[in-house]
Amino acid sequence: MSPGRIRAGLIASALTIVSSLLVAAPVAAAPDPVPRVVIVVGPAGAATDRYRAQARDAAAVARRYTADVTEIYSPNATWPAVRQALQGASVVIYMGHGNGWPSPYRDELYPPTQNGFGLNPSAGGNDFEHQYFGEAAVGSQVHLATDAVVLLHHLCYASGNSEPGVPEGSIDLARLRVDNFAAGFIRAGAAAVLADAYASPSAYLASILGGRRSIDSIWRRAADANGNAFAFDSQRSPGYVAQMDPEQPTSGFTRSIVMRAGLTPANVRAGAQGSGTVPVEPVGPTTPSLVASPVRFGQPDITARPAAGSIVRLGVPLKSKQGLPLLAGVQASVRWDVLDLLTPPAAPPAPGASQAPEGPVEGYPGELAPPPIAPLPPPEAVDLVVAERPGDIVAPRAVQVRAAGMALPLRAPKAAGTYRLTVTLHDADGVAYDAATQAMLPTLIVRVTGAIDGAILAAPAMTLTAGSAVALPIRVANLGTATWGTARVVDPTGGTTGRPATFATIVGWWLPSGDPLETTDLPPVIEPGATVDATVGIVVPRTPGVHTLVLDLVTPDGKSLMSAGIGPTLIRITVVAPR
Repeated sequence: MSPGRIRAGLIASALTIVSSLLVAAPVAAAPDPVPRVVIVVGPAGAATDRYRAQARDAAAVARRYTADVTEIYSPNATWPAVRQALQGASVVIYMGHGNGWPSPYRDELYPPTQNGFGLNPSAGGNDFEHQYFGEAAVGSQVHLATDAVVLLHHLCYASGNSEPGVPEGSIDLARLRVDNFAAGFIRAGAAAVLADAYASPSAYLASILGGRRSIDSIWRRAADANGNAFAFDSQRSPGYVAQMDPEQPTSGFTRSIVMRAGLTPANVRAGAQGSGTVPVEPVGPTTPSLVASPVRFGQPDITARPAAGSIVRLGVPLKSKQGLPLLAGVQASVRWDVLDLLTPPAAPPAPGASQAPEGPVEGYPGELAPPPIAPLPPPEAVDLVVAERPGDIVAPRAVQVRAAGMALPLRAPKAAGTYRLTVTLHDADGVAYDAATQAMLPTLIVRVTGAIDGAILAAPAMTLTAGSAVALPIRVANLGTATWGTARVVDPTGGTTGRPATFATIVGWWLPSGDPLETTDLPPVIEPGATVDATVGIVVPRTPGVHTLVLDLVTPDGKSLMSAGIGPTLIRITVVAPR
């Protein structure tokens, strides 16, 4: 056989062997999809630890049936992380704050923040501050698996309830809340949205992942069923049926479900899109950042006098126009943290009454809560549904962006005092920028003024001769919303309808002697925001040494700055003997 034929034969034999190997070797089939379970715990204040404990129990139950289980807990439950994890989920569990509608806070449905999740504004924060991503974001940015089920536990509004301390309302109101809260999740692909104010999700989860009874039967036969179930057609989600099971026939709205009729656990499992192997912990989408961009901010400022409850405008200068396009759609939220509230001193307590400390309630910037008048009894039970604290809600709003900078209208707190104003920037989706970006915006210390508010400006220290008479120059600013004094009214007929002018006066006294000063009348009309210059006549003490002069202002109707909680003006005067 020629060498050429030998080579051809060898090649043919090799091809035959390779061909037989290819035919003989089985191709490994891709594992069948399994249900993806995503468990989210948002920041809910003191209740967050209890929610996390229930979530871990539910995760352990889920792993008996599927390897694809993702847990996202506060303080790292941000919208980018949750949004990514929810894609293709068959079962979603959420525990945290709920913001639904109808509610006392809005006159109409507001999809950007209502009927969705309450999450951490940025990763690594705390269990109190939370930001809402409502049905608009859930319905447009999340795509669940076919026949997915969403379990909402311990939320306000989701099951038709309101929130602790707020009347729950009528049964018609509750029906609207149930229907509205489910709508965004159904738009995202859910076939059932179940809400339970008090029960743990573990039992539901085991029945959905491993049971055979219909989802309707699972809900109706739950351990906490009240036996008062009734159904109605969903208005927000055509083709779906809503059911409620209140504690009483017309009150106690703690359980609900909105679902497509005939749904079974087999449907949920058949629509699975998860992985059959233990998933690698997902890498969440990067938090938006402006640190590496040309955007740089100047010192924020408030352009108007921040009177209590008034609308003011916050301006943030831009140092570079190059970064202007990067701020398209930027949003901002603000937080007022109480540093010092200006409150009138309390009246002396009645004999035998308990004396409670005064001051702000943590988490309620700009508001005062009435102090208790008697020791409070311990709570009867652990609350699993918790009310919000308004100071912890992060609510971003659109920002006007111009070449000169950003502008944001905001309302000052209702109570006068000194506050720390913190601005948090969010991208066009409402997601907070990273901590390094937030650090680019300095915080402000803001004096929020009340109705009677002002300042007496004077040199803080001076040296004067003992016994001398001195005209002390001062400057007085009306920082409040009330006018000080009235102008003289002349009766042109010479009758009695005229009246004299009234004046705000400067009063004062010396320390440590306590000797009073002669009062000094200011001009008769000092409008809010106005400043006047005046002199106060003083007679310097005859005893050499260090004395303190205390100055206060009293309005014509007897109200003083000190009584409004504003500290007096103190002048340190060193008195020397005559030469």
